[in-house]
Amino acid sequence: MNPGRWYNVSNLLSLSRIVLMVPVIAVMSVPMTFQREIAVLIILLAVATDALDGYLARRLNEVSELGKIIDPLADKVGAAIVVGMLAIFGDIPLWFAAAVLARDLIIFSAGLYVKHRTGIILPSLMAGKVAVSFLALYVVLAMLRYETWQTLTTAVFIITNITLAFSMAVYARRFFGTLAAHRNKGT
Repeated sequence: MNPGRWYNVSNLLSLSRIVLMVPVIAVMSVPMTFQREIAVLIILLAVATDALDGYLARRLNEVSELGKIIDPLADKVGAAIVVGMLAIFGDIPLWFAAAVLARDLIIFSAGLYVKHRTGIILPSLMAGKVAVSFLALYVVLAMLRYETWQTLTTAVFIITNITLAFSMAVYARRFFGTLAAHRNKGT
């Protein structure tokens, strides 16, 4: 692969989301004043890079096949780390963390399978981006644990579950549709 093809601002921003999880883990592992607020600021920086990398990829004409893999992978790695930590600390239900991790693993594995079978790299879908946005909001609220936001946290938790389930259905439909279209094209 041509180094210039993957070494661009958009892909580096995607990779930075994974790197930003290191200070999140460090901050959450060592008791300190404003520990959770600092971790949230780092997570919000990671969320900002997610919005920025896609914009820049289109604006700078840096959309690449590798970027279509790195971007969702960075989202999934970041979500797995933060959701896993929050489950360990008892801030979110263990079943929810397991469902988020299973969903992400299924979607990523299915994407790799489609790439292997058809040569097509499936980009992220808007339903997935909406679900991840609500997940990020829920994670921030759960991490902060502010009593006055409990009703809001519960409402966002419910919406997050609905959007995650809906996006999973949309991804499944696209997965099977892509495979069927490829199979029909070959016959």
